[in-house]
Amino acid sequence: MWIFLRNCAAVVSRRVLLLIVLNWLFFGGVLVGAFLAQYDYEGVGVLPTESDVSFISRDNWALLLFGIFLWNLAVSGFGLITLSGLILFVLPVAFLFFRALLWGALLSTLSTAGLLIAFPTLILEGEGYVLCGVAGVSLGLSWISPKRAYGEHGLSRLDSLKRAFGDCVGIYVLVVLFLFVAAVVEALSLIFVF
Repeated sequence: MWIFLRNCAAVVSRRVLLLIVLNWLFFGGVLVGAFLAQYDYEGVGVLPTESDVSFISRDNWALLLFGIFLWNLAVSGFGLITLSGLILFVLPVAFLFFRALLWGALLSTLSTAGLLIAFPTLILEGEGYVLCGVAGVSLGLSWISPKRAYGEHGLSRLDSLKRAFGDCVGIYVLVVLFLFVAAVVEALSLIFVF
């Protein structure tokens, strides 16, 4: 098990510069979103309210946990951030930054205690999304510019894309771990605190 996780981490370590840049972008975007929301910048201050997310049942914690995890993994992570990279490698970066702006605007409305409770979810979920961004950018670069993606191997576009899909599997093992732990923390904070 540990060897498998180490191999997955090795895939990410080959993209460590991209990981660092996307982390700065995401968590910096959270700060920018919080700053803009303080000044009610047009479009950032409009957020869903409690009644908009009333479909979440806090009575059944397993359903809540599964719903949060599935939404974050399938829709927000895979569908929006990673798959958009197949179209153009900069789209995951744009969607990741936009998501960070929304997180920042949402967090700016919380009290200090609420922010401290939401902070672990922000870190875990944010890192999961950053890893989704690494996968998406890698997918996009693999077919647009195989030399930039895997230059030392001299792969064709198709072979480079196949290798990128293989790398994405390793990255997504880590994404699943981060987003599952984030969903547990978020579900517990929704049930017991908010």
